[in-house]
Amino acid sequence: MIQACRSGKKLASLIMGLSLEHYQQSVLKRALPLSEKVVEAFYSQPRHLFVPEYTVEEAYEDHPLVLFNNPPYVSTISQPSFVLRILDLLKLGPGQKVFELGTGSGWNTAMMAEIVGAAGKVVSVEVIAELAERAQKILRERNLPQVLVKAGDGFEGDAANAPYDRVIFTAGSSEFPQKVFEQLKESGWMVFVRKNRGSPDMLELIHKVQSEPHVVTSVPCSFVNVVREKAGPDSKEQSL
Repeated sequence: MIQACRSGKKLASLIMGLSLEHYQQSVLKRALPLSEKVVEAFYSQPRHLFVPEYTVEEAYEDHPLVLFNNPPYVSTISQPSFVLRILDLLKLGPGQKVFELGTGSGWNTAMMAEIVGAAGKVVSVEVIAELAERAQKILRERNLPQVLVKAGDGFEGDAANAPYDRVIFTAGSSEFPQKVFEQLKESGWMVFVRKNRGSPDMLELIHKVQSEPHVVTSVPCSFVNVVREKAGPDSKEQSL
């Protein structure tokens, strides 16, 4: 009886492993071509671990999933293939320091931390305190000490840890984030989501040249709006 139980568990584990591989390969097919380091980060930080409220199959479906919905505070995890393509645009490398507005599930944060490595740092600010706390717990479990999560207004950036090699926004705004841009190093890269009234949002890859923003790539997209105030009674810095 015990042997049969163990065999059943092994079979279930094998089936789960095959299913997960199928889901992950399906995402990659939609996202490729990608750099090897982004693919490695994708496999190292499985998406389903960051959205435990969804099934494994749902976690890898190629569309956004709602994480928090209590207007004006709304948060989603973007479709996985698009997240990977954005990550590839950033040209991340070992030892870099990254600022992220919008921690959300922490999945993107974790993949960036994987790429910059132990010598790098990812500072992520989340306006929804409950999400910041949840992401902090998962990221700690993933053993990523190079991550610092803060609950607060990401539009202000985080001057205490500046300057940054890279900046990424996971929410959109019609206002350009000048304070955050000033915290970006010269020749650094920023991914910013620009909200345009009456037309699609535009994801912009911005290069800082002689202290000025130069839009290199612009892609239509759809993101939630940046919210400037903290949500939750216990909003505070969460350090890993």
